[in-house]
Amino acid sequence: MFFLRAETVVRILLTILIGGTSRIGDVLLYRLSSLELRAVSDNLTHAIVGGLSWSLIVALSGKSIVRNAFGIALCFVISSLIDLDHFLLAKSWRLRDARNLGGQRPILHCSSIPLLLLLISAISYKVFHHSASGYYLWVIITGFLSHHIRDATRRGMWFLFVGSTSPLPYHLYLFMAMALPYSLHWLMPQDFIQEDHRLQPSVLHV
Repeated sequence: MFFLRAETVVRILLTILIGGTSRIGDVLLYRLSSLELRAVSDNLTHAIVGGLSWSLIVALSGKSIVRNAFGIALCFVISSLIDLDHFLLAKSWRLRDARNLGGQRPILHCSSIPLLLLLISAISYKVFHHSASGYYLWVIITGFLSHHIRDATRRGMWFLFVGSTSPLPYHLYLFMAMALPYSLHWLMPQDFIQEDHRLQPSVLHV
């Protein structure tokens, strides 16, 4: 018999859910026969992983997940909408055209974007110390990086003026997907992540 705080259990479960959702989404990507079903499944997986990633950041910060439902939903949507740039690059709303871009990478899949946002966040925090927009900037960063890491197992990560990395080994990608919220939480300013309502401490018997 041992004791785990409720917050610890929530964090463990969310971490497992990120890895499990990624794995299930990857399996479906290769098992579904329909192009449309594969696209919907893949995009939904991106969205769920994004939402779970921000949920874990909220949990790590000791904030109320319920009170941050809008941020979680926003990260869910951002992680999904990133794939719209496939259609923009293809200049077509046909799924087959969007999936066949001749090796080109659409702009929202450039991993320099979240790095630039991280830099902007750091500078704005130094100058303004904190602003309401800072919260949403981190939501956007999380949505982008969770999406890019998942794509990187197939095509690597693309950086402007540098090019693409090699595809990530599968187990490294899963580890990075689960570790991302912990890394971003560590990078966030402490007074920023503590300003919301904290979860009430409790104990679970496991």
